Amino acid sequence: MSSGSQKNTIKVLIVDDIADTRENLRKLLAFESDIEVVGAAGTGREAVEIAGQVRPDVVLMDINMPDMDGITATKAISTVVRTAAVVIMSVQSEPAYLRQAMLAGARDFLTKPISSEELYATIRRVYERNEPVRLQEAQMSTVAKSKGEPVKAHRLTPTAGAGHIIVVYSPQAGAGVTTLATNVASALMRQDTRVLLIDCNLQFGDVDAFLNLQSPATIADLTKAIHDLDQEMIDNVLLTHGSGLKVLVAPPQPEDAYDISPESVKELVRTLAGGYDFIIVDTSPQFDDMTLNLFELAERIVLVCNPTIPAIRNTRKILDIFDHLAQPAGLSEKVIFVLNRVSNDKDRGRGTVPTASIENHLKHPVKATIPLDDRAVLTAVNQGVPLVAKLKSRSPGQEMVDLAELIRRSVESEDDAIQPEQPTDARSKSGIRALFGGAG
Repeated sequence: MSSGSQKNTIKVLIVDDIADTRENLRKLLAFESDIEVVGAAGTGREAVEIAGQVRPDVVLMDINMPDMDGITATKAISTVVRTAAVVIMSVQSEPAYLRQAMLAGARDFLTKPISSEELYATIRRVYERNEPVRLQEAQMSTVAKSKGEPVKAHRLTPTAGAGHIIVVYSPQAGAGVTTLATNVASALMRQDTRVLLIDCNLQFGDVDAFLNLQSPATIADLTKAIHDLDQEMIDNVLLTHGSGLKVLVAPPQPEDAYDISPESVKELVRTLAGGYDFIIVDTSPQFDDMTLNLFELAERIVLVCNPTIPAIRNTRKILDIFDHLAQPAGLSEKVIFVLNRVSNDKDRGRGTVPTASIENHLKHPVKATIPLDDRAVLTAVNQGVPLVAKLKSRSPGQEMVDLAELIRRSVESEDDAIQPEQPTDARSKSGIRALFGGAG
């Protein structure tokens, strides 16, 4: 028995279609002073409903149940209660079951029959691992309340999302695009906001490494079936990070990128946007048809630059290209210019350029600055946890949260609304592609 009288009580929901199993689990957990059973369900649908009411920390989920299986119920609960860590229980121990469970958002897997010690250890382990998620959820609720916004409950029934597409890009390798994309995506999540992070750095994407995710399914699986997509196929490919963030990863091998057409990626992003409030797109430094397609789709382009001479020169080139667009929907109007890895005053003189000088040279305002803290960023990457979930009230986590809120306000503000897109063909022939002699 745990002696942790000073520990937080772990709220557990038991889900199993066999009444005796539910009762046996309840009796086992009654011996642990830091664990409280707050509910029990005999079907998947009942589990989703009860989870929304009691908001458990841990859900013990049987995989085989009537009306809604454990995998489907896990996906639903991960949406309804982001802070709930689901542990799948099954008599089956094959890798296929484990993979399905993890893709659905489960945090662990127990094979029946389950020993009491294994049960206790697993519950405490997933609860501890889920601490960043609970802290992030609390922080996001606090931000909403401080701004006078209502804190809404999760929608139980999937509905169409706002579909805001945000592309994070830098022409300079190593500028921190993936760091900002993963953290902005995580910081945008709220109880009523669905966010999908897509890794469109098709050759050398590492969103999966940053978030400690593994999956045999990637963006390539969806682009191959772009004309035959259904929700089940999409759900089976998307990953669910421990924070609740949905993720679509890049192919594992660089050569796989050659089989993915820019047009299929564009169509896929447009299709997926209908089911999410925000789509955050991580990109490669290459400036090609892929990035052009993504720029055209984007409501906002987060243009990332380090305060160094080479990075500023490359950013100038990109802004010059954007400025050549004469159309009302020119790309310059979409840009949110961000300086990343900015040293403090004491560390200046190591080849970095002051913010004011950069703005003056580029003739473009810096909307956000992210302080340099390689140690904090590296630690977060090694742990697979976004920095905003660990250091949200300290630099550079706080600045990343502020950037996410800036993006949210930008796309949601009526005063800053983007004009309706022109037809793609028109923009392709007379816009940015024309600068490279392309016909679209």
